[in-house]
Amino acid sequence: MTTRSKKKPEPLPGGVNVSADTTMRKTVTLRRSTVARVEARTGSRDFSAYVDGAVARQLAMDDIQDVLDEATTRLGPISDEAMAEAEQAWGESERWRSE
Repeated sequence: MTTRSKKKPEPLPGGVNVSADTTMRKTVTLRRSTVARVEARTGSRDFSAYVDGAVARQLAMDDIQDVLDEATTRLGPISDEAMAEAEQAWGESERWRSE
């Protein structure tokens, strides 16, 4: 494990302080086509930053799904009526933003 910062890493509970976070070197296996597409976008120098950002976004989505799953377990599924009301409100907000 190699760290690239001389700062002592802080604990990383739910509120991760990205600026205080250090980096680690890991080996991952990616499909050749994926590597080619990332490098086409970033060049080889920014490859790690791109992959780090993609993983961070996926982890955020996983966290959101965990919250939704927990709410569904505690409160039950969203009713059709509540879903229709939310969809109507969303549509109205979209129309309002486009005007």
